[in-house]
Amino acid sequence: MSPSAEKKPLEGKNVVVIGTGIGGAAVSALLASQGAKPVVIERSAIVGGKAGAYDRRGCKMEVGIHIAPRGKKGPLGEIAKLTGANIDFVDMSPVVRLIYGENERKLPQKLASVKSAFNIISTIKPAFSEYGGLMRFSWLVWKSKSLDEASSYYGMSAHKLLTRYFTDPDMHAFMNYCSSIMFVMSTSEVSAAQFLVGLNNWFSDGATAYPKGGYGAIPQAYLDVCEQSGGSLKLKEKAEEIVVDDGKVVGVKTNKGFYPADIVVSNAGILKTVDLCGEGVFPEQYASKIRQLKDSHGAVVVKYALKKKLTSTPITIYIPKRFDLEGFTSSVQNKVVPDDGPLYIISPTVVDPDLAPEGQHILMACTGAPADMFDKDVNKKLLDLVEERMEALHPGLQENTLWKQRHGIDYFAAVGGRGFGEAIGLAQTYEQDGQRFSPRTPVNGLYVVGADTGAYGIGTELAALSSLTARDMILDDLGAK
Repeated sequence: MSPSAEKKPLEGKNVVVIGTGIGGAAVSALLASQGAKPVVIERSAIVGGKAGAYDRRGCKMEVGIHIAPRGKKGPLGEIAKLTGANIDFVDMSPVVRLIYGENERKLPQKLASVKSAFNIISTIKPAFSEYGGLMRFSWLVWKSKSLDEASSYYGMSAHKLLTRYFTDPDMHAFMNYCSSIMFVMSTSEVSAAQFLVGLNNWFSDGATAYPKGGYGAIPQAYLDVCEQSGGSLKLKEKAEEIVVDDGKVVGVKTNKGFYPADIVVSNAGILKTVDLCGEGVFPEQYASKIRQLKDSHGAVVVKYALKKKLTSTPITIYIPKRFDLEGFTSSVQNKVVPDDGPLYIISPTVVDPDLAPEGQHILMACTGAPADMFDKDVNKKLLDLVEERMEALHPGLQENTLWKQRHGIDYFAAVGGRGFGEAIGLAQTYEQDGQRFSPRTPVNGLYVVGADTGAYGIGTELAALSSLTARDMILDDLGAK
């Protein structure tokens, strides 16, 4: 038998994947490349979950707001190379319009450049006395390439770490919003170790990018690989039970049938996965721990279709001067919406004009909110706040708007299926350092992918890394590595 005809390790194995978020879609492609023909179950009519996309009036609209911090250099690109998935990250510079109070500058794609550093400092304008601390902190970030290298900061908040280097409230406001972009939580909540590694990954690779075809093209490309390898995609089919017998998975029951399985990979979240199996099949301590951990915060989003292009950069970041993210979140939790708030804005058609009909343009803007904030009045006021600030940042927005959509926390709760509108999943807080779950569960043949089981990373890259880890564990458990 020639090497090319050698049997792959997963040939003949029944593999079922639940969910098509980045983790589920990626692991489907990775396992298909090892000889599996996965059955992929998706309860929605579209793939990708919060990283998916849908068509509306000729526009390809993203479900959520994303950016690939490392583009083709990160795990999303690595999985594409490993599987042959057709993902084209478009490099573009300048990539960010940074607005701090009344000041603004544009940042090049290579964020770890002299020009980028100069433009950030020129926008934030910290006190001169902060420059020494900034240099020392930058060196610490540069050295923190992995969690192992940042492990001495386990159990410490990013805010506590930052106070060793900065006293200037402008620097703290900027760092707080970096935390919000990466982890959808304030520096007072986020793990210092995760913060350092996240900044290192984002800035050092200098590859902040957006995929051609929109963000939804990423999970779709992975699933295309799966189907081309003989796998199948079951849309609008809901997993009702992961069937376990004597500590081992035997299949997945859906609202339409039963699929036998030697391996089940769930992208439904760790808690939902336990519920699908039944808590009794897991060790009591394992199930108890799952119910004690908390998720990230969420966001509300306004999406615009425009008849005129109003920006030249794919990303715009607006930070109110000396913005206090923790205070903002606390105020919203108390059902009081502040007069101003930060915005994270994505302009997909700047990168790929084909995402909208000729001459039209897409803008999407979000601001943070507690994941359990379902109060309709509070959501309305937050969405109104987003619109007011967008109109101030983009003159002519109102008269050039063809149509818009407003999505509150309830929308993202429905998309995510976890019961709340968290943006990422299991929160990367300092209190949960070392508490994140392995993709390998106590049930033989059952694995979990997604943000809950990603060791580190920013947003969708966190989920992508979990799929690479799960692939390695599955092969290792089969003795195929």
